[in-house]
Amino acid sequence: MMLCSAHRPLYQVSFYILIMISGENTYGADEVESPAHANNFLLKQKDTGQCLVVMDELEGCHSEAGRLMDSCVNSNRVTFSECNEENPEQRWMFDFQNKRIHSLKRKDDLCLTRLSKNLSMDICQPGNLQQLWLFNQQDQLYSRVDSPGSLAFVKLLQGNTDAPSPVTFNFVESETGDDQCYLSPFTGRVECLGFAADEDALKQQEVEFWHWSGHWPWQPEHIKLTEDLKLGDFKNNRCLAVTQCHMDSVGQYDCFGGAKVQVSACQSVSHQVWRYDLVGKRLFNKQAGEQFCLSWLSGKLTLEHCLTGGDGSQKWYFAQGKGSKYPERGQLRWFSNPNEHCDYVKALDFEPIVKFEILKRDSQGKGCGYNPIDGLWKGLCAN
Repeated sequence: MMLCSAHRPLYQVSFYILIMISGENTYGADEVESPAHANNFLLKQKDTGQCLVVMDELEGCHSEAGRLMDSCVNSNRVTFSECNEENPEQRWMFDFQNKRIHSLKRKDDLCLTRLSKNLSMDICQPGNLQQLWLFNQQDQLYSRVDSPGSLAFVKLLQGNTDAPSPVTFNFVESETGDDQCYLSPFTGRVECLGFAADEDALKQQEVEFWHWSGHWPWQPEHIKLTEDLKLGDFKNNRCLAVTQCHMDSVGQYDCFGGAKVQVSACQSVSHQVWRYDLVGKRLFNKQAGEQFCLSWLSGKLTLEHCLTGGDGSQKWYFAQGKGSKYPERGQLRWFSNPNEHCDYVKALDFEPIVKFEILKRDSQGKGCGYNPIDGLWKGLCAN
């Protein structure tokens, strides 16, 4: 026998007041639902007055056999041009849930695509990482392909300039009727400017409760979540933990997008607490919330923005084995490649056998809740 070697949180992100406007009612942050899209904005380069624009063909340019001639400008090519709010080719729409960007002027089935030599509007393809775009806490745009090098696509368009300037999200006009409020591509919610941050809240690191909104596309319609889990090698008191950072300096979401998962001594702290969705096969960290998933990507074990579809880098399972005494039973494995199901431990500081421990206890002191191995309810606590 061969063993392996080895939403965000409930508390408010105090950079913004989160609201949803419907008629005359204003709802609190916990009741907010995510809009499907953020519409009518520019992608403006900071400090340069340049904006991303979809190019038109040159006047008098003709094609042969349905293909553009060398002297023609590809009508779907995207580049920088002087910002002009009246130019419809500079207005964009962001599909928040699928992380895609569309031109308001072009067909809905065209997506902004990060190619090796340029940007283009190409046919949308499910799971295409070149068409996944993200915004950070400062509303700066970066490609999933370039993460964490957020300025890589800017350097591409500017000819590898030594001093690139980030591209930011800029509304042409507010869709809420209030110029201080807008649909954020970062959170997917209506947010308002001018809110003074609460320094004590910004420095808060612990999360008391999970918050599950249920509107994320990577969560199946009928999710089946375990209770709180710890993951690690408990004989040696070593647990998987998300690296903490100073949220008051970079913001809640930038703390956890790409955050390293490391090993530390087991404690009762939220960055060591996990939940597993038995349907979607994803692991969520309590401190980071439902927007981030445990990922084994490019030889690194990290938290990443959860991706839609069946992305194997974010799917996990717990080995069933042949019985409770089987040594590998309950061992955490990467879903994508059974032959390398424990490769992820190579990214850790030691070689653990990563298993789980259910934190919720029944009246007899036994773990209770959905069993991550077989999905059956165990223990005497109420469902």
